[in-house]
Amino acid sequence: MKRMRLFLALGLAGVGMAALAACTHEQPSVALNPQYRLAYDDKGETVALAYGLPNSDDVALMLECAKGSGRVELSDTIRDKRATAVVLSSDGKKTSVPVRAEAGEAAEDEILTGQLPLSAPALQGLRRTGVLQVSSGQARYIITVGPGGRPGVERFFKACG
Repeated sequence: MKRMRLFLALGLAGVGMAALAACTHEQPSVALNPQYRLAYDDKGETVALAYGLPNSDDVALMLECAKGSGRVELSDTIRDKRATAVVLSSDGKKTSVPVRAEAGEAAEDEILTGQLPLSAPALQGLRRTGVLQVSSGQARYIITVGPGGRPGVERFFKACG
């Protein structure tokens, strides 16, 4: 009986330690609409990569620049009001973008905005791989360029540079 209690106690301790380890190493993923896509948009004087529902204002992340400027304006929907930076990761490279909260188009919307150079390591990783992880505060999500989206990403980089 003592041996059974010891095994039970050790087993429960192991489960508890595993659960604690899982909680401390993973940021929660944000469940975004599975129909979101990364799309290129040429607006005349500016170009953008928008991650959201195609042909709508439902956008989670926007990367926009004036043509030839080499500077990118980042806009991300607020998911964690404590966030002071948006961290972009791609191809093993990270770029931390200091952000400020601003009012969105709708009264209840707030967005995080910041600027970064087109040469930022994570943006160059997006260009190479088509994958970008976005983290702000305790929230994160991953953007994967869908089929046929790579030419738009390349046009964005060429137009911004």
